[in-house]
Amino acid sequence: MLALLVCALFVAAQRTSAQDEASYPRVDGKNLLALEASPYLQLHAHNPVDWYPWGELALARAKAEQKPIFLSVGYSTCYWCHVMERNVFSDPDIAAYMNEHFISIKVDREERPDLDDIYMKATHLLNGSGGWPNSVFLTPDRQPFYAGTYFPPEDSRGRPGFPRVLRGLHDAWTNEREKVLTTARAVTERLARLADAGVARSSEPAPPGESMRRALEKLGANFDREHGGFGRRTKFPRPPTLELFLVRLESAPDPDVEAMLTNTLDAMAFGGIYDHLAGGFHRYSTERTWSIPHFEKMLYDNAQLVDAYARAYALTKRPLYRGVVERTVSYLDREMSHPEGGFYSAQDAEVDGEEGASYVWKRDEIEQALGPERATAFFSLYELAPMPEDPSAGVLRVRPLPPSESKNLSARLDEFEVDRAGLLSLRERRKQPLRDDKVLAAWNGLAIRGLVQAAGALDRPDYLHRAERAADFVLDRLLAEDGTLRRSYVAGQARESGVLDDYAMLADGLLTLHEATGEERWLTRARALCDVLIARFEDPIGGGFFLTPSDSDLLVRPKPFEDNAIPSGNAVALRALRKLGAATGSTKYQEAAELIAAAAAPLILRAPSAVPATIAALEPLPRPSRVMGPSLPRSRDFVRASATHAGADTSPVLVRLVIDEGWHVNANPASLPFLIPTKVEGAGGEALYPEGHWFRPAFSEDAIRVYQNDVEIPVALPKATRPPTRLSVHVQACDETRCLPPDRIEVTLEERTETAR
Repeated sequence: MLALLVCALFVAAQRTSAQDEASYPRVDGKNLLALEASPYLQLHAHNPVDWYPWGELALARAKAEQKPIFLSVGYSTCYWCHVMERNVFSDPDIAAYMNEHFISIKVDREERPDLDDIYMKATHLLNGSGGWPNSVFLTPDRQPFYAGTYFPPEDSRGRPGFPRVLRGLHDAWTNEREKVLTTARAVTERLARLADAGVARSSEPAPPGESMRRALEKLGANFDREHGGFGRRTKFPRPPTLELFLVRLESAPDPDVEAMLTNTLDAMAFGGIYDHLAGGFHRYSTERTWSIPHFEKMLYDNAQLVDAYARAYALTKRPLYRGVVERTVSYLDREMSHPEGGFYSAQDAEVDGEEGASYVWKRDEIEQALGPERATAFFSLYELAPMPEDPSAGVLRVRPLPPSESKNLSARLDEFEVDRAGLLSLRERRKQPLRDDKVLAAWNGLAIRGLVQAAGALDRPDYLHRAERAADFVLDRLLAEDGTLRRSYVAGQARESGVLDDYAMLADGLLTLHEATGEERWLTRARALCDVLIARFEDPIGGGFFLTPSDSDLLVRPKPFEDNAIPSGNAVALRALRKLGAATGSTKYQEAAELIAAAAAPLILRAPSAVPATIAALEPLPRPSRVMGPSLPRSRDFVRASATHAGADTSPVLVRLVIDEGWHVNANPASLPFLIPTKVEGAGGEALYPEGHWFRPAFSEDAIRVYQNDVEIPVALPKATRPPTRLSVHVQACDETRCLPPDRIEVTLEERTETAR
């Protein structure tokens, strides 16, 4: 079906006459986004708009028909993206006009950060500001000439409705095309200049100590000393800035920096931006006091804040920070984990069009749930920050307390653990927000790093093993045989080419794992990723790395240095390459790091507070510490795996497990929902799992099927299929009383003779 649709669409794209609706194939009444895996694109599959995903088919049709392109960029947890989908893109009259006069393309910015970067810069150039959904109109050659964010379905409060915008732009394209093209060329030239801004390498790299001093000075001038954080209105966590503070404090005491760090971490932990029931942080606060959040939860925020609070705990030993880390990791494990190890991307802000609906409480709901006496005690510590649109409802936060009470705050928080658990159980009966179940390489790299930092700071080896599971998952699913990386894994598919952030952040996470465990495999994988990064992304003239590889076909090729909610890919690459150079002794990686520093130097000198992660990465490297490992056994400590193949086309791959006495692994399928089945992965065929035998452990009232001692699992390969060189076996080792965390054992395939078998 997909091949037929693609063929039909390609033919349609070559026609030069005006197309009617019949030229656009639909699948069961859905548009072509129904064939996409992205949860965000799937949300628009029912629209009457003839949406295309970004690609040659849409671009070819725009050129063939000489129609302008309407590019809509958003993401699944974007509130106003949902509003525009409901109010504008679901309107049949608006959709009909779009289909007649424009080629409409929908992009998930989390899958295509390269397109998002280019066209968000265009929106800023055209309007002076931007946001999502990003609504950009392009010439058939992809050059932007008009942009905005959310457009309402009709004119409202001086804001033009989308129909009026469409009619005006169609008229301009029809009757004043040369003016439109002139604007488009001018914007494209400015985009090219922005992309080239870092090409001229600085001859005088900024001294690290001076850069740190100037950045801290700038940040201090903008620090909110009353409420923590930066700015006087909307508050974002800004993890790259917290990273700069932590690096400074890890090298030497600094009371002013410590005050900025702890005031911000305290304010976030007490405020409504933190989910006091489930753990984890919402994306940002809509006002100065951190009380009223924008409710989506993003993996990248929570991964970086686990890192920040864990390292702050290591510096201060404040129990509050330990509790935040543990509850946030529990949230990630409970709500954001793929069953086989990776981490999902985000949770939505709204339910049925109401932002925060699953998180907001009324006081009488809590009183009824806890009872009068417990509710009185509960509200001596907590309060409801009133929602602006409905002051009778609010978000839980810790009420302001006098300094005398704040000293024992962690103990007081612990007193209400049962109450919070009860309220969470009640909250979970409500309709829950949607989850974006993309597994992104870059964001998982951040999570791996954060978990390893937390493992060392809190002496939690289980966090280290969780980081290893995530690393194995991403490498298994997203690393291709040629060493290149895909960005996204969703609906069983590896999608989109990896960008700078994916290579740099995953390599950085793997290096953090190597430092903690000493395992050579993490260093080897990180080195291979950095080799591809240097070969395909490096700017040999100006230094640093482009966002996209050398074979990408985009309007311009960005080279990012400024930090946003996540550190720039160049900042993380700088840190990773310096660590890799120190670990391997290779000058290749140190030289690449020095070129990043030289390329970033002009921006460091001009605006140091815009690049805190780069400045932090230039500081002397801390000495790696082997903090984890033997305190918690792993499944692989009790199970050994091997794989052989006889060489003939018809012979199976034979996987053999040798399991220590007193231990077993779960049969496939597993007998209980919470047990992880033994699974052969990457063999390229169908594994024929034995039934195993019955065993009754102490943790189950019923017997379960298990594998013990020696087990052979044949894998039947399709005809003419070459056996793999490597595969992995997913196991969970258990004894009579406990099960260890799931583990993945990598195996190299060896040749066998049938007689030796």
